[in-house]
Amino acid sequence: MGARNQRFARRGFTVDTKQQKRDRFSGKGFTLVELLVVIAIIGVLVALLLPAVQAAREAARRMTCSNNLKNIGLAILNYTDARGNLPYSHTMWGWQETGPGGYLDSTKGGPGYTGKGWIVDILPQLDQQAMSDLIQSELATLAGKSNFDTRGRGIGVKPLRDVMTNQLPVITCPSDPSAVPNFDQFHWRTQHQTAVTSYKGVMGDNELWPDDGNELYNALTGFGSAPDCHNNSEGCNGLFWRMAYLKPIALRQITDGMSNTYMVGEAVASQDHHGAAYFADGDWAVCSLPLNFFNVEGQSPDKISDEWYFQRGFRSLHPSGVQFVYADGSVHFVSDGIEHNTYRAFATRDGEEVVSSD
Repeated sequence: MGARNQRFARRGFTVDTKQQKRDRFSGKGFTLVELLVVIAIIGVLVALLLPAVQAAREAARRMTCSNNLKNIGLAILNYTDARGNLPYSHTMWGWQETGPGGYLDSTKGGPGYTGKGWIVDILPQLDQQAMSDLIQSELATLAGKSNFDTRGRGIGVKPLRDVMTNQLPVITCPSDPSAVPNFDQFHWRTQHQTAVTSYKGVMGDNELWPDDGNELYNALTGFGSAPDCHNNSEGCNGLFWRMAYLKPIALRQITDGMSNTYMVGEAVASQDHHGAAYFADGDWAVCSLPLNFFNVEGQSPDKISDEWYFQRGFRSLHPSGVQFVYADGSVHFVSDGIEHNTYRAFATRDGEEVVSSD
């Protein structure tokens, strides 16, 4: 031991010799094989963990979506308690008014064919009083008492442009990344951006315009009840459609039972270009189409718009089903596997079908 090492030793320090250092560090590193094994183990753990994380995130998103539907259902019921009937939409064009003439005609004292959707009526119950006041005040003006036009009439009036793009969280499913304001909506596209709704009122199980020349539509013949009523005052057996203002629906008319009747269900914005949130032709869907029927997934926006009668069903991006709020305000997850006639039965308010949520 050298003199310096002796001095360190007298002070209580231990100084390794060169051989001791070599002995200490020999065999302490990872071999290439060991390193690859560790990386493989980490990869397996990540592969096991990611689906669990994704499932947890989807569970949280689904819970938020369920809460949205719950709030919408309660808002509808609170509105109904105050008014005596469900909220309803106003058609966009006078030629569709086939009921007791002139109810909306501004020349006869009506509010005009504004295209106002039923969601507008429940904005105060959703803590959006200021937004509701602005819409209602603009629709009460002379400009608002005209047939709807995106260039500046009805709910397309210019002062409401910003309001029409207001994507409220309560009408937005967090599992649907396409539920954002866009230019794709059929009556508005290329002209004005509009917010969309992830939640649509149930029109019933009525079929939509048949097209005998369409092979897929022919295959779906018999899936819905006649007549096609979305343009008429008669025949719709659900709760919401754009002509319901002619005969507003009261809760007492739901004779099948409020716990056995769908009120509002989910939609996927990218799959239906009739989804403008506050508009009469964007707030309803039908249960004649099979649940979670994705006909044009990945196809062009023009095809989605042109084949609109395939798109106006209920669907979601939650795994294995779709959520509905029932007429009693309860929210249920409806499985893809539901038998179609049972699914249709839950869509009618007075069909006298015998059904069970189980």
